[in-house]
Amino acid sequence: MATMNERLFDLVKRIVDPRYKDSLTVASRLLEESLLDSFGLIQLVAEIEKEFSISIKTEDLTSQNFSSVADMSTLVERTIANGK
Repeated sequence: MATMNERLFDLVKRIVDPRYKDSLTVASRLLEESLLDSFGLIQLVAEIEKEFSISIKTEDLTSQNFSSVADMSTLVERTIANGK
């Protein structure tokens, strides 16, 4: 079974601009490196909510929570632990 980071990384790879897919890593700073724009972020949030059957709160939509795959993993795990 895939880890949380692997599942999130796969979601990110589907959304980022194809030009950046080869240089994308789990440590990539998605927003700082402009790998993900605001529309991509909205898409990603929708995909995460669908994939993990959770609802991400508006106050959790911060650049810190979506900076990298690891940061997103922390957010998703916390959201799941708090009862989705």
